[in-house]
Amino acid sequence: MLEEEGIVVALQGALAEVEAQPKAGCGSCSARGGCGTALVARLFPQRGRRFLARNEAGAVPGDRVVIGLDEGAMQWASVLLYLLPLLGLIGGALLGDALARQWGGGSTELWSVLTGAAGMALVFGSIRARLGQKQDSRFQAVVLRILPGPVVGLGAVPRGPGSADSLNLQKK
Repeated sequence: MLEEEGIVVALQGALAEVEAQPKAGCGSCSARGGCGTALVARLFPQRGRRFLARNEAGAVPGDRVVIGLDEGAMQWASVLLYLLPLLGLIGGALLGDALARQWGGGSTELWSVLTGAAGMALVFGSIRARLGQKQDSRFQAVVLRILPGPVVGLGAVPRGPGSADSLNLQKK
């Protein structure tokens, strides 16, 4: 299970909108002064990413949570969105080259480019038609657990032993 920490910012029915804070991937090593990746990270700072996750842990806005996504689903999504379109591009280009040579249609490169783009577009369209309309729960993130302690600045109500919501205080 791939896991990421985040903060619940809103609830939408059975789903929680979770904002994951970007992690500094670099900048802490001794080579940060001459590192191109650190320079790019400073030029293009990342903002928090928001996810809709099934709220199986019962989180409320302001809670720090861990969300998870099945690794197998992530690998399958990568195959669908990276490998299959690439195969469509290569297959379309090879088909265009073969057709241009058979028909003697002049520039084989032009045919390869056009049919390669068409093959890739056909694969993307097929993926969208097949998966775009239905909600596949394999690709849905899940709130796995609520982390202890409030998030400062969001008006979160502390949870757990000793917090105001657990003491059953009555007005006098």
